[in-house]
Amino acid sequence: MTRKKEAGAKLRRYDEAFKQEAVRLWKNSGRSAEQTTQELGISVFNLYTWGQRANQLARAAGPTGSPVSKEDLVAENECLRRELSRITEQRDILKKAAGILSEPSPSGMPGLKR
Repeated sequence: MTRKKEAGAKLRRYDEAFKQEAVRLWKNSGRSAEQTTQELGISVFNLYTWGQRANQLARAAGPTGSPVSKEDLVAENECLRRELSRITEQRDILKKAAGILSEPSPSGMPGLKR
């Protein structure tokens, strides 16, 4: 029961709005993917692919919880400022240490003590 593609048949292109609506209809209707695709006249494989891409995009967007409050942002900003200050101090100490270690010794030979 396989159908062969007719000669000269073109691949159908679907815009993003149609794809998103098809996935939304499938997920929210409670019907199977096969029933949804029969109603829309599309391939089941297309619907599965579009659904996977929608899930990937949703995961990439991050959690969709409540927006962050101003107090949370202020606290995070203060924490980041403290961390930046600490790391800047560490960097300055390392710069001074590298300068001290790279200075030539007074006797001319590194590590030679007289």
